[in-house]
Amino acid sequence: MANNASTQPANNAEADTRRAIFVATSRLLAYPDRALWALLPDIIAYLCELPASDAATTDALAGLVSVAERLRAADVTDLEARYVATFDFQEPASLYLTAHELGDSRRRGLALIELRAQLRAAGFEETGDELPDYLPLLLEFLAHAPADTPVDAIHALEQRLAALCARIQERLDANSPYLGVFVALLKTLPEPAEADPERRFTRREQADTGEMPYPLHYD
Repeated sequence: MANNASTQPANNAEADTRRAIFVATSRLLAYPDRALWALLPDIIAYLCELPASDAATTDALAGLVSVAERLRAADVTDLEARYVATFDFQEPASLYLTAHELGDSRRRGLALIELRAQLRAAGFEETGDELPDYLPLLLEFLAHAPADTPVDAIHALEQRLAALCARIQERLDANSPYLGVFVALLKTLPEPAEADPERRFTRREQADTGEMPYPLHYD
């Protein structure tokens, strides 16, 4: 379960650490090609230098270091295959926010338009071909959102992501190298708006992504 993290941390150091966690988790959830694998030692060093203001943050940072070390020790080819099997072939663990919230419905198109408008209103432009509800992209946005971005909008997005992370975490194998990423995020994000986060997904329609005949790579 997420902790009661505030959208307005008590001091700049805490805010910087929180943003850094979002940057690190964004990187760790990216497609694990050789470029990311080579970057992992820098991610580990970056995380080890961050100050922790409380036990939850300390645990989150330690967990992310453990994830990065485990990814670094893995064979890249095996890691790529496991990533695809986890996040692309299992719809319940998809990294796309509105796919969880609305499934394969027309309402998802409108939700994507609204989300892209929110990002662009804050001066954030997506790069590449990713949809605006891609979790690593949204974590990057939270890390770099300008100071004048409406607090209510950021908090609402964080609550949506907390519900998403709780849902994915419950569906990951206990041995998954990515489980620690979601544990860390749930220690950093605020509580979901719903007491039962799964209620957010009751309006969704089943998406036909369970058995894709090809891997989707996220560079």
